[in-house]
Amino acid sequence: MIEFNNFDFQNFCFKYSKLNAVNILKVMIKDIFHNKIVVTSSFGAESVVILHLVSKVDLNTPIIFLNTGKLFPETLEYVNTLRRKLKLNKIKILNPDFEELQIQDEKNDLYKMNPDLCCQIRKVIPLKKALKNFDAWINGRKRFHDFERKNIKQIEKVNGLIKINPLYDWSFKDIQNYININKLPEHPLVKKGYKSIGCIPCTSKVADDEAHRSGRWINNKKTECGIHTLNPLI
Repeated sequence: MIEFNNFDFQNFCFKYSKLNAVNILKVMIKDIFHNKIVVTSSFGAESVVILHLVSKVDLNTPIIFLNTGKLFPETLEYVNTLRRKLKLNKIKILNPDFEELQIQDEKNDLYKMNPDLCCQIRKVIPLKKALKNFDAWINGRKRFHDFERKNIKQIEKVNGLIKINPLYDWSFKDIQNYININKLPEHPLVKKGYKSIGCIPCTSKVADDEAHRSGRWINNKKTECGIHTLNPLI
């Protein structure tokens, strides 16, 4: 972890935040945080863009995938598709603690009773443990996702990590164009009406004119699983 007491975060942002997605990835992966940076990916509807960009910079960059045990079979297939297509050889699959699930989710319906706790056990806790080994974290969040994401910055300082959001200012059209130009495989569920893809019980199809993440935790105030909303330092 970076010792933030001796780290000039504002100057760091000023120096690097004007770089585009490709160049900031090059600098952060190859130089600033060499061997101490990780990518997290849901292997969802738009994930292929950030994964492709990272693969072009360094195929040895570790990628964390959270297998909650409640994902669509199509998502698990997509992991293998992109692993082969992009030659991703550093995917680390994290699973929730089995004993904790036995205690907290004995009836396998925690997502109904307490969705926040369900996400905590299945995603937040496993990821927090894994991130302790890194100084920086790359993810694919974008402002057009709205809700808590509408004001994200390209570089953030969160929970003892430098958090890099290379695609923060990309539009949905930018994402589509990148996928088409580079002939990248889409998640199989995109054509079936899913704009944002998570766990089966908490993911719904949405209409063309609805927000991209409006199908997540439908009829619930919840809009994030929790991995991106814990105790920001700045």
